[in-house]
Amino acid sequence: MLAQLKNSKLWIDSVPIGLAIFGVISAVATVTGYSLRNMLGSIPKSIAGVSVVLVVSYFVAVMFKWWMVKDHMSRKVNRIDVTVRQGDIFEATGWKVIGFNDYFDTTDDDRVVAHSTLHGKLLKRFRDNGEIEQFQKSLNDDDRSPLSAKKETVNGRGTRYPLGCVKTYKDAKGSEWIILAFTRFNEQDEAHTDRASYENCLREMWKEIGRVYSGRPIFLPLLGNGITRFDGVSASPDPNELLRCMICTLRSGGVQIKAQITILIYDKIEEINLYELKGV
Repeated sequence: MLAQLKNSKLWIDSVPIGLAIFGVISAVATVTGYSLRNMLGSIPKSIAGVSVVLVVSYFVAVMFKWWMVKDHMSRKVNRIDVTVRQGDIFEATGWKVIGFNDYFDTTDDDRVVAHSTLHGKLLKRFRDNGEIEQFQKSLNDDDRSPLSAKKETVNGRGTRYPLGCVKTYKDAKGSEWIILAFTRFNEQDEAHTDRASYENCLREMWKEIGRVYSGRPIFLPLLGNGITRFDGVSASPDPNELLRCMICTLRSGGVQIKAQITILIYDKIEEINLYELKGV
């Protein structure tokens, strides 16, 4: 709530609505034969009454605009319906984008792939369902992406794919997954990226999603908000910066996707300035 109410643009944008509400109240009072002068008597009291009604009208407008973005935001981006809301990506119905490293690792040993990440949670899901080997085979066999032509073999490590490359998988329960090469691992198996790589990855990702989505709704987490390390900066970008980047790269990429795109925030959505995103 505070993130939205601290946005000066929300308060400025509420002025016309507040004036409109005040105008409606004044018009109704005129039609019904009442006025603040009649009700309050003296001119000073009337002026005070008008001021109170005007201020109340303004705050009603502010609360209305806040209510519209308090827990979600919807807008058009290049004619694509985009929504940001709180939710669990594992409970979504449609294509679910999960960021992996550039090797598409399927070893969930809490060293190479941390159990706490979406990458690790998805691997645990497949292992518990007894389909981890089928999932591994599907990733190895899926070379339909144009980016796959740029893959490289790293001795002792496997095949490394360009960032932004995606592979698709439909599991035994019918859930549909888009597996994204999102970060690069260093020699200590730490997930790294930088601002330029992050933006380029997102642009390639949107193109890849446009290639595979087949008209189905698309759900994404807030990419980069986990344990990913951003090189060249003293602190990782905050959720507002990451969201703006995801939306801006979708807009600048020129991709035509005729399906709903939903970015799911797992928790603390109240800390994200959703109202500001409507103008990005």
